[in-house]
Amino acid sequence: MKRVRFEPDDLRNTMANISDEEVNELVYGAVELDSQGTILRYNQAESELTGRKAEEVVGRNFFDDVAPCTRSEEFSGRFFEGVKTGELNAAFTYVFDHQMAPTKVRIIMIKSVASDTYWLLIKRILLKD
Repeated sequence: MKRVRFEPDDLRNTMANISDEEVNELVYGAVELDSQGTILRYNQAESELTGRKAEEVVGRNFFDDVAPCTRSEEFSGRFFEGVKTGELNAAFTYVFDHQMAPTKVRIIMIKSVASDTYWLLIKRILLKD
């Protein structure tokens, strides 16, 4: 299993040429999108977080069809601004709550250095009792 730290600089280089098998071995969610937000890849960790299978979401729009709770300036606005400028590199905390229990997550958004695709990397934040 390939170890990749959940840090923007490490991820930017690692995600450039990552195979489908390696994407599925990541311990955090990884969703690859095109510039319009269409899902190209959706890994196993993200499937476990959301309860949605990759085959159900690949080819659909992440912001409109899969996670409409992300249609906000903070999330989709940040994504599309980064696509527009060609400099997507953001990290922030968010709560996913579309068709699932509200789940606080850490998001990293990066542009692939090897293609015209974009990554959403998602790590669940465990709340302490």
